[in-house]
Amino acid sequence: MTSKKDIVAYLDKISVSPGDSLEIMASTTASSYHSSLVRLVSGDSRPHGTGFREKIIEKRIGTHIGREQAIEPGSYAVLPDMPALHSFSFSCWIYPTVEQKIAQTILRAPEFSLTIEDGQLVIVSDARRVLLEKSVRLRRWHRVVLTERSISLEIKGEGAAETDHNGAKRFTQTLQSKAGNWILADKSYNGRIESPCVEGIGFWDFSREMSSSRIKDISGNGRDGTLFQTPTRAVKGSSWDASVQDWKQDPTQYNAIHFHDDDLTDAGWLADFRWTVPQLPSGLYALKLETPESEDYLPFVIRGNGAANIVILASTATYLAYANQIPSRVREENAQYLQAHPEVGLSLYSYHRDGSGVHYSSRKRPVLNLKPKTIPWSFNADTNLTAWLEHTGLPFDVITDEDLHLTGTKALDGYSVVVTGSHPEYFSTSMLNALQTYLDEGGRLMYMGGNGFYWRVAFDPESPSIIEVRRAEDGTRAWIAEPGEYYHSFTGEYGGMWRRLGRTPNQLVGVGFSAQGFDGGTYYRLQEGAGDPRVAFIMNGVESPDVIGNYGTQAGGAAGEEVDRHDVTLGSPEHAVVIASSEHHKPGMLRVIEETHMMSVPVDDPKIRADMVFFETASGGAVFSTGSISYAGSLSINDYQNDIETMTRNVLDRFADDTPFEFPD
Repeated sequence: MTSKKDIVAYLDKISVSPGDSLEIMASTTASSYHSSLVRLVSGDSRPHGTGFREKIIEKRIGTHIGREQAIEPGSYAVLPDMPALHSFSFSCWIYPTVEQKIAQTILRAPEFSLTIEDGQLVIVSDARRVLLEKSVRLRRWHRVVLTERSISLEIKGEGAAETDHNGAKRFTQTLQSKAGNWILADKSYNGRIESPCVEGIGFWDFSREMSSSRIKDISGNGRDGTLFQTPTRAVKGSSWDASVQDWKQDPTQYNAIHFHDDDLTDAGWLADFRWTVPQLPSGLYALKLETPESEDYLPFVIRGNGAANIVILASTATYLAYANQIPSRVREENAQYLQAHPEVGLSLYSYHRDGSGVHYSSRKRPVLNLKPKTIPWSFNADTNLTAWLEHTGLPFDVITDEDLHLTGTKALDGYSVVVTGSHPEYFSTSMLNALQTYLDEGGRLMYMGGNGFYWRVAFDPESPSIIEVRRAEDGTRAWIAEPGEYYHSFTGEYGGMWRRLGRTPNQLVGVGFSAQGFDGGTYYRLQEGAGDPRVAFIMNGVESPDVIGNYGTQAGGAAGEEVDRHDVTLGSPEHAVVIASSEHHKPGMLRVIEETHMMSVPVDDPKIRADMVFFETASGGAVFSTGSISYAGSLSINDYQNDIETMTRNVLDRFADDTPFEFPD
């Protein structure tokens, strides 16, 4: 499917303060384009949606010369400053994962290359090709030894190469190399490489500095290498024997790096222009780039400084997790472009070409679904909340997950109320600790979504633009990490679900992920708790005595897509009040896999529900949880004149009032 979209771009930052500079990296087939600044109110442009709204802040920032910029995915390593060599011995272990006829480069030196072509090792030098007849096997470790006169190949567990007449070959002419960088993988190789060594020159130990893009030369010659496009680290090497599962316990068993020809964490485009952020209030903004034929929005946050007492926590880690995930129905322009241009990179729900799961995602590339006028999911769904807060007229700030991760509770200083997005699924340890501390110190939290606080993620310590996920042994997930590879490379932390790590969402916000389904939403039925005097302030002005939220722009009902329930066995506070619970979900709403341990799928499962919950904290704070991703899509119905909006506004007003909540006896 083709797309008329002729411009794509990205920013170097997603969270800024007035006075900061932003760099704009753009690629377009148009001869020129112009830029403007808008405040994003609502990104839902569907006819039955909330309605697209933007406020023009600066109509014309400038006109810019257009140019095309290519994206070249594929990870690789640079071994720097290699001397001229007339005699040498290079060795490494390889573990190929994709069979293809075109060359996959293991090593590229200034005057020769070592590749795999159609399952065999090939040396290319001065237009000469030397073929080693012994076949390379997929998903087996091989030791390769290359000298200026010969090459040998040994398959681990199948004896020495010298005993196999096809496993070693001498050259009629010697190989030589000029001084310069040597390249491992060179964007084309799919598989693992371990322990590259040039005798007397360099020996690179991939088990060192695991969280870094640097690869350590332990020869004493100071030739530390550099990784590009974030190949996967903390993976099993040739010596892994299943005796350890944590790479930190014995890093020597993880002395390998997994390269992919579709890795991409930095498009590496040149900046078209630099722009200084003006003095504006905190909020969600976008630079809008326009050609005669198309447009591109580049959202960013001007982060708050505590001037307001309400703050939205934008779920930027979740936005990165879903970055460039192709929707099941490809209709709008951005999705069409994404389908036609897979080179813009994968989401954390994707598989690499060799079948391994994608562990890293980055914002330093065009992200086609981190924009308005896309499907109402993740980022665009969260604009239902910015639209609602704009409607209330109350001042509010915006901060990002990235801000919370980097600065902890300091990012929340001065705020009476934190409002989450509709789907805060991915949380780092630092983020979770900060939010828990905020509540422990009397803060108020409005959890405005579902499937929140589900996966632990790690941020790249060298660049917060990259996040990592290790999907461990349980959970509703697109793929599962390899055995022995459940620990993050960036932090060394065990990956997977926060629930399996002993910190359930229920403990934090009173509800936790219960079920998932995308065949339509439903309503909430008010429960006995709705009559509790402790929640009278929430129920003030609610007209319905029974059913609420049987409407919505997102799923046709306030309870839908992914829903969370109250469950004291999972840590929900016993004093929490269940105000309302959903019912009559459609057949496609299925219980989460971590709870359905048998193969059969239960019918009429009472645990498939969204619970609306309120509870106080011992420090005078409080939590309100909606338990549904689609909840925010119900706020705007009937021009914000509905019971869902009334209840939510009641919560916001009371939470913004600093009068402490009384903890129940």
